[in-house]
Amino acid sequence: MTYKSLLTFICAIVLSLTATFGQITENPAVEEQSADYVKIKRVELTDQYTIIYMQFVEVEMPGNRQLDPFFRRMPGQRPGMTSSTIGLDPETRLYKPGDINTKFKLIKAKDIPTEMRKEVNAGDTVNFVAYFERLSPGIEVFDFYEGRPKSKTETTWNFYGVKVKNPLKKNSKAVAKTIPQKEKPKPSVAEVKPAEKTEEKPSPVVVEEEFAMIKGTVYDAKTKSQIPAQITYVEKGDSLQFKSSSGNYRIGIDPKSTYEFRILAKGYYGTNFSLAPADSSAKGSFTKDIYLTPLAVGETISLPNIYFETSKFTLLTESFAELDRLAEMMKENPDIRIRVEGHTDNVGDFDKNLELSENRARSVKTYLINKGIDAQRIEAKGFGATKPLAKNGSEAERKKNRRVEFVITQI
Repeated sequence: MTYKSLLTFICAIVLSLTATFGQITENPAVEEQSADYVKIKRVELTDQYTIIYMQFVEVEMPGNRQLDPFFRRMPGQRPGMTSSTIGLDPETRLYKPGDINTKFKLIKAKDIPTEMRKEVNAGDTVNFVAYFERLSPGIEVFDFYEGRPKSKTETTWNFYGVKVKNPLKKNSKAVAKTIPQKEKPKPSVAEVKPAEKTEEKPSPVVVEEEFAMIKGTVYDAKTKSQIPAQITYVEKGDSLQFKSSSGNYRIGIDPKSTYEFRILAKGYYGTNFSLAPADSSAKGSFTKDIYLTPLAVGETISLPNIYFETSKFTLLTESFAELDRLAEMMKENPDIRIRVEGHTDNVGDFDKNLELSENRARSVKTYLINKGIDAQRIEAKGFGATKPLAKNGSEAERKKNRRVEFVITQI
């Protein structure tokens, strides 16, 4: 056998093995994940399966673990004990990012239970394997979605943006997951016989799982750089958290529920936003980027949800949540001092508007004092219509000018 023939033979063997064993990605890059103590070590794509090799490490030592949303406890287990339980939800899916209709089911799992929980102790390492339906060729990024936490004492293992080798095959198109049956050749006229009467059976109803996702990035409002953040939300009475070291977040949500999200980051003034998927025209996936203002001397921060009775300075109850957040921030940062500033539009008497804005700023100060903030840390000042944000040419512009802000004067 010549050298060229031997080389050709070896290449043929390698190509044969690649076709047999599929594409392998060792330690695939992951954009974001919900728990850092679980790793995806390897992804192998065969003709039949997407095989994901995973590793769980129980690193907590006695007395060090604090009760938090990322801790799965056995019933009756006390905080500080050295064991927890793990399992893989049988409803775990792989999704094509941004397309919840392209999903791949969990077929089986090895070395981890799917219908119960396995106890693990501090220092334990559990290597396990999950077999999913085969990713369609060409999908080289996927989301591993176990689901939403069922309580505040557990977490689910969700990985977003998992990058693997899965190129589209040359000279062929991606095969759809559902392949229609080939049409049978039509019989000739001579072969046509009267159809026999058969009892029609109703087609089985396929119930699709309901699933939606909200994703986005938390930014510094000044530098536009991504910042680590904590997203807190309430689902079915449980307060849940998602911590992101990069600022990117993706959270599975129930499309029939209404959510109130709170975004916090160290050194920044947090914010809230609401989401009611059922009332939105968007289906399946929602994008919400967040811009937080840094806590620095001279920074002006708007209080968007402050409301007063018309032409008065009496705070409405809808303002309390925003002011409570401001009071909490001042308690967490005891050296911060602020100046609350009231502003109005240019409709009406100038002097009366100036007085009204001053009284509204004082109302905010009084509220904060009643929440336990030292009066010496708060200054109140009204500017009337002297510092407009817009031209006051329309109601929308005037509404923008009627506002309450605070300026950080000391930190």
